Amino acid sequence: MESTVIYRDRQELQSADLNSAQEFTRAALDHIVKDAIEAGKAYCGFSASKTAATEVTLSSGRLYAGGAVYARNEDIVVDLFNVLPLVTRKRVAIVTFGQEVETDIQPRDFLIDAQTGTTEPQSVAMEHLRRAEVSTVAGTEGPDPSYPPTDANVTVIAYVLLDTTGIVSIEQWQPTQLPNLRNLAGRTTALEQWRGQISGQVDTLRTDLSALADRLAGYATKAEIVALTEQLDELRDEVYAPGAYIYYGTHHFLTAEGSNTAHPEFDAVVEEGIRFPSAGAQTSALALLNPNNVYIRAETGFVLPSYAHALRLDLTGYASETRMAQYTFETTELRQLTRARTRLRYGESQQVCTNSRWWRQGTYDQAENVFRIDGETWEVTNGVPDRMPNGARVPNGNVHWIRVRRFWIDTYEEPYWDRVTTTATLNGQQVAQTFLNSQDGWLSQVGLYFSRKAGTGDVTVLVTETAFGMPDLTRVLSRTSLPVEDIQVGALSTEAGLPSLVETRLPITPTFLTAGRRYALVLITTGDHYVAMSNTDNGVVQGTFFVSTDGAFFAGNLVDDLKMRLYFAKFERPRLSVELTALQLAGGILDIDVLHPGVTPPACRLDVEVQVNGAWVALDGEANGPDLSGLPAILPVRMTLTGTTDLMPGFGLTGSQSVVSRPKTAFTWVSEARSLGSPSTSVKIVTDLQHFDETNHDCTVTLLTGEALEGSEAADVVEDVILADGTTRRTSIFNVPSVSDYAVKIVGSTVSAALPFLVGELIEYAQS
Repeated sequence: MESTVIYRDRQELQSADLNSAQEFTRAALDHIVKDAIEAGKAYCGFSASKTAATEVTLSSGRLYAGGAVYARNEDIVVDLFNVLPLVTRKRVAIVTFGQEVETDIQPRDFLIDAQTGTTEPQSVAMEHLRRAEVSTVAGTEGPDPSYPPTDANVTVIAYVLLDTTGIVSIEQWQPTQLPNLRNLAGRTTALEQWRGQISGQVDTLRTDLSALADRLAGYATKAEIVALTEQLDELRDEVYAPGAYIYYGTHHFLTAEGSNTAHPEFDAVVEEGIRFPSAGAQTSALALLNPNNVYIRAETGFVLPSYAHALRLDLTGYASETRMAQYTFETTELRQLTRARTRLRYGESQQVCTNSRWWRQGTYDQAENVFRIDGETWEVTNGVPDRMPNGARVPNGNVHWIRVRRFWIDTYEEPYWDRVTTTATLNGQQVAQTFLNSQDGWLSQVGLYFSRKAGTGDVTVLVTETAFGMPDLTRVLSRTSLPVEDIQVGALSTEAGLPSLVETRLPITPTFLTAGRRYALVLITTGDHYVAMSNTDNGVVQGTFFVSTDGAFFAGNLVDDLKMRLYFAKFERPRLSVELTALQLAGGILDIDVLHPGVTPPACRLDVEVQVNGAWVALDGEANGPDLSGLPAILPVRMTLTGTTDLMPGFGLTGSQSVVSRPKTAFTWVSEARSLGSPSTSVKIVTDLQHFDETNHDCTVTLLTGEALEGSEAADVVEDVILADGTTRRTSIFNVPSVSDYAVKIVGSTVSAALPFLVGELIEYAQS
């Protein structure tokens, strides 16, 4: 105690001395509580339970308010009958506040005459009590009622949800509950154990990152590889070009460019080589075999394993409020990106062609030719195939592919792209908060704090990428509407933490955010709403609060940040198989081609599996892949997702396409017509035949001549050379009468559709 009362022998004892002894003790305890336990308001005890249809019973408890402790030592029954809703539902807050009362009235004798000893009885209060009073605050009735606003002088104990018949549920309010030291000790012990588990990995991160930076210095960049490929192509042209020629050209057959697909004899597939056409095919979209699968979430046609919302970023504290209506009312054009796609192809027709390396040349747009669905409109800005986030041009720089026998996979490494977009126009005032995302993850829920709200005006919540540190409304990743009736509003308060402020939780379509990038949360509304601001956690958010002034430029606030919470998906299990509707093709399936929107984060896998002879086998490049030589007419199929409880892959059903087919045993390819500047008498055609076997295969090159290409010339000389990689380089020489117009025709055949070959490259030149 800071002060004590001094008592002496034979000294008069007055009532004030005894009262002071108590007051000094109480003041000292108040100081300890305020300085070391709780300086604001919090409660302990007061456990709420339903004891009747409309009655809530609170156990004994204490209220801590500015150092003072107010107690209630008996159970309290709260009857909510008089606040029941008439039609729908209502939320009621049970609150407590402190009050000092004098109680315990007893008769006591008071001395009225000291000489005669005469006394007089009086009934007086013998106890000065700090009592915790309990009351209720009713909210507004509605189908999904909001939390009622409460005054800063009261402390919320619980919220009770009522319907017309009585109590539906009771929510004990945690934010204002006084933490227990034993519980804190347990949480501290758990944190120490967790640190012990990960310290070996985290403590060495600085060294690991330094070593990684040193290794990266010796690697070639994508831009350097592109430049090298372009130079190699120019060098090849010089090497193979004859000394004198009328026409010279090379063809890599990455796309149908240079092919006369309208020719009546044309019957081939040009895709990383000339290949055998389809003898039968069936196209369908991916679909869930069991749409009611409880182990997944399929929102807006995108499938993820079942998850809960885990808090990852929390801006605590409270500094002020910002009125959104004070800013400019604007009409804003939004451009929303879509998830990029992955394409997986499996089958005997997927023979590897060495010309796939020419995708890096930049002449072709691999994304457009590989990931496009027939009949779809794509957007290519300024004709540039791909740009890095910093704007640097890297042709096809975001595409990763693997080519092994029977297995091809193409992945667009950016999770969202601008090839297929949607646009929208929104009206209202805008505010935004940027933040740095430190870990890969699926943003699944946003927590917002409104200090006041208007009667009308929904809020549109956007998740966008940023440009130059500011929100970029041309690269919107997610758009969600928050109805005005769902906005939760708390009481205004100047106390730290604003304990009465209620969080509005808005689930959004899971949006993948890449580690190390800066994103923005944008709010657009026509309503006169106020958002809560914080200035205590900028080191956590590493971002800036912006307001839109003219629809294009955002004015930044370097002091305050939007008070918010970001929740990321926390998955229930690290591996899950999702069965889809079976693939079917009358006559049998030999090749599978699956194209779907999807995101496969680092350290995760997404495998397509089919069931052959009762066993599930993954489509991959391993030798133990499924054997489709039996031409099954029906193939059960499933997606197997592997990752961690923090990060899992996902795939899309909307915008997906699966094609099952089997090839023919012959193909015919015809080139576009060549119109020479002067007549030629010698034409040489060099073709690279890959996976070619004379025993099983045949390939013939002829020339179609004449202005209408009605003539046909067979090769006078055919020479084969076997290259180091096993490719057959066939040179066909045509000594022809003087021709000014010709086209190349290549006819191939195989003894079995399961034994294909392909034409990987063509070099031709005509001489006089």
